[in-house]
Amino acid sequence: MHHHLRFALLATMLWGLSSVGIEGAAWAHEGPPFPVLVDEPVANQKVSVWADPDIGEARFFIVVETRDGRRPLRIPDVALWTEPTSGRLDRASYPAAEQSLRHSMQFFSEPYFDQRDFWNVGIQITGPGGSIEEIVVQVESTPPGFGAWDLAIYLFPFVLIGGVWTYAMARRIRQYREFQSGQPDGRVEAGEGSHHDHHQEFAVMEAQQ
Repeated sequence: MHHHLRFALLATMLWGLSSVGIEGAAWAHEGPPFPVLVDEPVANQKVSVWADPDIGEARFFIVVETRDGRRPLRIPDVALWTEPTSGRLDRASYPAAEQSLRHSMQFFSEPYFDQRDFWNVGIQITGPGGSIEEIVVQVESTPPGFGAWDLAIYLFPFVLIGGVWTYAMARRIRQYREFQSGQPDGRVEAGEGSHHDHHQEFAVMEAQQ
């Protein structure tokens, strides 16, 4: 039983590691948006970009702060453009709308990615003097997740381990009960009793010395 248990646990660990590697490559964007740029100085301000680059309608969040990390007094104009790194499509521009947040200034844009590819994404910020500065990041568009199926895939190794552990414990309890039912009540085998008495006698003699 211990051999089967170790084999099941090893197989589960290998499956988990391989799934992490595969899903890391295929679904690297899963979950909440991830940062692609943090505190980049642009137009006398700091800009951070968070992305969820799904194929189809992607999501980009642009956070604008002053150099000391506060909300700017003036609302800048923010725009976004995308183009494949291969140049197979022309550059496409998208607006970035300010979101209603109390303590930070954040803009939201939904560019469209037609297929899995590497993309250049440009963020244009209009500074206080009217000058436009631009930063460019690169992302990979990836397929969206499968919703509930993702949760099932992630939980499968833990459910499998729990099932194997439960089966092992149930079998050990059953074997113990079968062993107990095969022994007379209150008795031990003669060999075990004599061995136990021998140890007790040796302990008494050693104590007397």
